[in-house]
Amino acid sequence: MPKVRYLLLAAAFHIALTTTIFLIGHFQLLPNTIDSSGNGLTFALDTINYQRLASELAGELETSGFRTWLETRMPFHTRLQSLAFATFGKVLGHNILAVEPLNLLFYLGILSCIYFLGREVFSESVGLLAASIVGVWPTFLVYSTQLMRDSFAILCFLALMLVLTSLVGREFSLRRSIGLGSAGALAATLFWITRGNMWNAVLVAVAITFALLASRMIREKKFIAGNFIAIVLIIAAALLAPARFESTTQPGVRPPATALAIPSASQPAPSEGIWTRVIRQISDRRAGTRLARARASDIDSEVRFNGLGDMVRYLPRAAMIGFFAPFPNMWFQSGAFGLAGRLVSGVETLAMYVAYVAVGFCLWRERRNAKVWLLFLVAAMGMVALGLVVVNAGALFRIRYVFWMLLIVLASETVYTKMAKVPYLTVFRTSFTKS
Repeated sequence: MPKVRYLLLAAAFHIALTTTIFLIGHFQLLPNTIDSSGNGLTFALDTINYQRLASELAGELETSGFRTWLETRMPFHTRLQSLAFATFGKVLGHNILAVEPLNLLFYLGILSCIYFLGREVFSESVGLLAASIVGVWPTFLVYSTQLMRDSFAILCFLALMLVLTSLVGREFSLRRSIGLGSAGALAATLFWITRGNMWNAVLVAVAITFALLASRMIREKKFIAGNFIAIVLIIAAALLAPARFESTTQPGVRPPATALAIPSASQPAPSEGIWTRVIRQISDRRAGTRLARARASDIDSEVRFNGLGDMVRYLPRAAMIGFFAPFPNMWFQSGAFGLAGRLVSGVETLAMYVAYVAVGFCLWRERRNAKVWLLFLVAAMGMVALGLVVVNAGALFRIRYVFWMLLIVLASETVYTKMAKVPYLTVFRTSFTKS
């Protein structure tokens, strides 16, 4: 387990931050930024609608009973939030304080997954360093206090990546492999239910894992039955979850007027070819991420794909957007919601520019480590896909967190290694080692 004292410290920090944001809203200290319930008016537009839906669903649970609550079609994360409102909301009200126990669970779960990923791929010290960086990442911290689906989706994806990374690097008995495969299948299914419009990221991660595992078995001239069973269970979930839960959970469907979530593409026509379908779905999703109130934050909103050639030619630009947006020329421009958000996002993006260099050093040193390549390829392909699909820089910034976290794990290995070579950083390195 991660060091309990660090989890307790992180929990206290998160509770204090959530309380501070709520009080700022309650006393209307920043009335144009945070409302009286603690919802972000400029940085988390979705949370206002999700609060309304969760509050209505909690009311149905109290007045009409569990059966009506269960039969009401709502996003899965909203259903969880309604339970928090139905319990803690009786005392605290339907605000971010009432949903804090749920958000805190997701936050600590994310930090634990980061820690275990770092320990699995490198060492316990690297895992602790990576978790510490993610734990104090400013915008992620603020978003994690809101009534949004991002934290739960990130937790599910990181849990899946932890399972996949273990399958690539270790060998499991048949009994343990069934448990591990079931855990991975559950994480994948919950990710589909929560953020089905990013399902391709799961398919890519599973495909890369299968290829790396097959390559390992060929290289070692050995069939690793336990690991193979586990990956088959996860593949089965990846193939069956969309068909099984499509009609009941509405993944990717968002309430009217919700601003910044990638919408699901419309259903394909029966006669459509596969590439025609792909191009149309990408076009639909690009259109869905153009935000009228924040048009100044859109990147290449005029770009249209009329065929496969257009999309292929755009891939280098998509990679630039996925990795480097918002670009430096946007950092000091006042957007639709003011200058402060642009400045903070600029600082974080600059920090990631430095992290990319550290990732490069890590890839070179660990070039024979399949687990490193799994994390990098999943993160890189995910960010290129977002650059291809997401037009609005604000939406891209938030949705990209999970891929940045994977790269932070890799960058932390370089940072931890370099600490030993810089005298005044040795004390910090020692603190992580002794922990």
